[in-house]
Amino acid sequence: MTSSKPLKYLATLLCSLLPTLAVSHDAVQDLLLSVPRAEKIREWSHYYTNASHLPGQGLEQGQWTKDLWEGFGIETNLTTHEVNLTYPGDHRVALLDLSHKDHLILEARRIEDTAPGAGQGLKPFIPSFFAWAGVGNVTAQYIFANFGLREDYDDLIKAHVTVRGRIAVVKTVFGSSLLRQLHMGVHRQEQMKAAEEYGLAGLIVYTDPQLDGEITEANGYAAFPEGPARPSSMIERGVITFAGSTSTVPAMPISFADAIPILRALNGYGPSATEFGERWQGGGLGYKNVQYNVGPSPSNIVLNICNKPTFTDGHVHHVIGTIPGSTFPDEVIMLGTHRDSWGPGAGDGSSGSSALNEVARSFGTALTQGWQPSRTIMIASFEGLEFSLPGTKDWWEQNQWLNDSAFAYLDVVSAGAGSKFHVQGSPLLGRAMRYGAGLVLDPNTKAKNQTMLDVWGGEVSLGTGGDGSILLGTALLSSVDFGFSAGEGDTPFPYHSLYDTDEWMDRYGDPNRDYHLTTTKIWSLAVFALASDVLLPVTVNEYAVLLQGSLKSVNMPGLDLSSMERAIRDLNQATLAFDAYADYLGSQISAHPDEPKLLSKAGEVNHRYIEIERLFADPHPQPGSSHHLIIPRVPYYFQSSAFPALQQSIAAGNLSAAEVSHFRYCVCLY
Repeated sequence: MTSSKPLKYLATLLCSLLPTLAVSHDAVQDLLLSVPRAEKIREWSHYYTNASHLPGQGLEQGQWTKDLWEGFGIETNLTTHEVNLTYPGDHRVALLDLSHKDHLILEARRIEDTAPGAGQGLKPFIPSFFAWAGVGNVTAQYIFANFGLREDYDDLIKAHVTVRGRIAVVKTVFGSSLLRQLHMGVHRQEQMKAAEEYGLAGLIVYTDPQLDGEITEANGYAAFPEGPARPSSMIERGVITFAGSTSTVPAMPISFADAIPILRALNGYGPSATEFGERWQGGGLGYKNVQYNVGPSPSNIVLNICNKPTFTDGHVHHVIGTIPGSTFPDEVIMLGTHRDSWGPGAGDGSSGSSALNEVARSFGTALTQGWQPSRTIMIASFEGLEFSLPGTKDWWEQNQWLNDSAFAYLDVVSAGAGSKFHVQGSPLLGRAMRYGAGLVLDPNTKAKNQTMLDVWGGEVSLGTGGDGSILLGTALLSSVDFGFSAGEGDTPFPYHSLYDTDEWMDRYGDPNRDYHLTTTKIWSLAVFALASDVLLPVTVNEYAVLLQGSLKSVNMPGLDLSSMERAIRDLNQATLAFDAYADYLGSQISAHPDEPKLLSKAGEVNHRYIEIERLFADPHPQPGSSHHLIIPRVPYYFQSSAFPALQQSIAAGNLSAAEVSHFRYCVCLY
């Protein structure tokens, strides 16, 4: 990167020396559509995926990213934050037969077969473990508990299967189309919570081929790298509870290759999964003679699970690029992603990092043409999300001025890990996202002029993702996460494993980087709209419409929702009036773009837009939960609905708690 140092601030110099070269809106728009290149995305991804970059290992890649953005003409800083870190230590999952002198039947592998190595002299990729799982060494009889949800343990208890004191073997919840169909999609953290609540001695999670549809070895597909099927030795790593938690249940991930003998040892013991409801059906290991009996295992057949990771103090490093605004420099539009990954991370999160570099390069090119945004743009490459670390929150708290200045954060984790496009977050960003999606063609179709807006439909789903889950869920910054993830019929995505490589991406994920390019262009254009228009492109009434629709799904005998219904009706009328005023002001500004009084009124309206999301702050948030009363803190691949606290109370059948939540929502809405 040293060869590009002389270009560091070329854009700023050109803008100051040659102001007459300022380019038109349409010219910048065309530039943002034409600059991104597939070969550059491959180049950036190859760098990021070539070595381990877990949280705490990101200084070198952070400095490289800083130098890269400076070469694009963007002023960039590297910030450092002290955090608690955890790494693999002493771990084991073993199947034992206590009736034999040599007890060991199986010791589960901790790293994938034929896993790729790091580049020469670079940090090697780590063996599998769960961050922040309970520490301990436990040997006990075990059970198969389906997805390890509360409902699963209730089913077992009703079937007179002892749960307390057992080790549970469960399927991963990531990417389960069945759970989505049943509106039960959750994060693995819910598996850990349930294990604690039901008194499990340990938890073992594996990835069942049930998740993979038709593309399985059972259906004749070869496993990656020879073919598209999920490799049997793939292990899904991840954070299983929040950093700093006091979990007491040891937990470990294993491959389905190692789950097979463990589950086969339960054949004939206890009820079969076929005797339970729909949620228990469809296990994908029947071709390996797994009958999915729930156990418990006989007294001599036990599992040993040891989870004794190392803990250390360390640092994470954020890269922050800034493009100063001209008309409203104190109003800020943010975009970014997390740079850390559990493995190579070609699909998660080096995918987002590679796309972000192309967004930065596109903006840098526009700067050299004389463009300057009306608002300040901040580009962020964060580190620490995969360990659920507070580094992003710490950075925000050290920049308190953003509380009154930042309007939006646009996040991408997976720019091209599949064919399914998702947009999830705050409805306040719907217009900007529709603008970007409406200008970019759908890479999945040959239909002439079909845009991503045509395919997507334009509705922002509830939830968050990436660092947006922190900035929306904690700082109440209007955020959206979007991109392409695995859809129905796609090649199974090797999520959080050492198979999430450039080779997998080149062969199956996004060979031509079409999805990456589509995401990059939408990202650039949405930020461009937010940073350029005198009035922020927002329709506040979209929030009221969302709340009205969401309330229709809230139902509990004895719960009176009339006050909440009235509050939302009033909000609907108020937002319609505000949007009408903003539209009128916008027409006046179009006719008189340099009128100081109109620009001042625009600043007032924009400040109201900045404040709106903050009005939904929960004054009494629960530990580890979202501080946002309306939008739950869940990524795109989990089921979510508005009013999370109220929905949780209803799901628990707790009328008094539901009434308290209802009151809190009414206070917030009024």
